[in-house]
Amino acid sequence: MGEPSRTAFNIDQFDAIYPTGVERHYWNQCRNAVILASIRSIGDHGAVLEVGCGKGLVVSYLRAQGLEVTGVELAQVKPLPEVEAHVRTGTDAMKLDVSERALVKTVLLLDVIEHLEDAGAFMQQLRAGFPALRYFVITVPARQELFSNYDTFNGHFRRYDLKLLNEHVVDGNATVLRASYFFHALYPAAWIQLRLSGKRSLAFSVPPPGPVSWVHAVIGRLFFLEQRAIPRSCRGTSLIAAAKLNGR
Repeated sequence: MGEPSRTAFNIDQFDAIYPTGVERHYWNQCRNAVILASIRSIGDHGAVLEVGCGKGLVVSYLRAQGLEVTGVELAQVKPLPEVEAHVRTGTDAMKLDVSERALVKTVLLLDVIEHLEDAGAFMQQLRAGFPALRYFVITVPARQELFSNYDTFNGHFRRYDLKLLNEHVVDGNATVLRASYFFHALYPAAWIQLRLSGKRSLAFSVPPPGPVSWVHAVIGRLFFLEQRAIPRSCRGTSLIAAAKLNGR
């Protein structure tokens, strides 16, 4: 089983999406905070595994916040030094030792299922392979009208709206507990950019340490507060959902 091999990122994709220092970018700072809030909203989330964790940016952030989180990544990529003991790369999640899989209560699928032709079937496979699994926390790129060269470059089948995300969670034999768009203010900017130029940048810029990174930290915090204040159904460029497996 496992994640289909063609969904694993190649070196060009990793270099574009995960350049050194990208955790300082406002997008990642906000996204990390939104993910943390969603996990905490579950309550008894137990041991957490991020499937498709890349270099371990989110694992590093969540562990710094005191959560018991590990990660697994199908691609052959070097983890961040601070999480080398907690991230396995070049590894299929379903091939982890059964004793380890038996401990996981929450699985993070962070910008993963848009790479899968049948997202529901993948969630069903995780359900079967992780006997203690109770919850998913899922992030996805949002709004099909924003589909661009960026999505093609990264191997996305689709971008999501609330209805489609709910349908795929239901296909995975789970129920959405809460779902919300975020990066609301980026939506009109992205829409206008695509209408004017027809494309977007493929790579993240990395703010240097110091004042520029401080500005990014402030912007990331403002986007996080925006996500908390604006109605969940208001369009944004990303979506997050917490879901509970049916019957567990």
